[in-house]
Amino acid sequence: MDKLIYTAFQSINNALDNKAIRSQNLSSTNTPGFRADMSLGSAGSGYLEQFDTLYSRAFPLLDDRSGFITSPGQNRETGQDLDLAIRGDGFFMAQKEGAPPFLTRRGDMQINNDNILTNAANEIILSNELTPIIIPPHRKMIISEDGNISIEPLNSPPGTIAQVGTIGLTLGGEEPLVKSNDGKIRTKNGGIPAADQQVRLVQGYIEESNVNIIEQLVGAIEEQRRYEVNVKMIKSAEAIDQSGSSLLRLPS
Repeated sequence: MDKLIYTAFQSINNALDNKAIRSQNLSSTNTPGFRADMSLGSAGSGYLEQFDTLYSRAFPLLDDRSGFITSPGQNRETGQDLDLAIRGDGFFMAQKEGAPPFLTRRGDMQINNDNILTNAANEIILSNELTPIIIPPHRKMIISEDGNISIEPLNSPPGTIAQVGTIGLTLGGEEPLVKSNDGKIRTKNGGIPAADQQVRLVQGYIEESNVNIIEQLVGAIEEQRRYEVNVKMIKSAEAIDQSGSSLLRLPS
């Protein structure tokens, strides 16, 4: 009976965790380049049984909680020079102040007050050498499909072109990528792959999140049903246990 109840409790915890994951995904629907977190599978419970006794010990089987959906979101045309979308696979390299570098698909770029290239979340976009990219004042900026940034400097003769940096791009390497505790994409050891510049960019577009709203809502309904079924299972187990106790108390 204890195994039944414990397994039901673990299923309830799993459903609650998935509810939080789906809520996070839905709240990030409008975040450019967001990669939806994968819901947890049915991990279940394990049991340790001592030989030749009725004693057993239950423990949860934890599922991997760092996976994310890799399918691309839709590219939306904006016509803005600083908006960049990745065509196919790949990632930008970025860094938040006080945190290790990470990978991102977010391409709503801007230039901050220090002339450093960032995205709209104030995450610094790194070069292929993992350094911040300084963008001097300019009349025009062109970003090639392999990430090279060229400008027409503000006080230069018309037609003067100068390359000021290269956006760090990577296909992700061979090591599996996961989401760290801060929600950023890195390798399992907390690092990022080397820049390979094999990614191709499209200027004037933004990639939207890859969250499938209908799929998330349907999944939330299914999780709620699973929660209710397991609550009923626990109540049924309690009733069976009480019935068994009543039988043991009957006079002989």
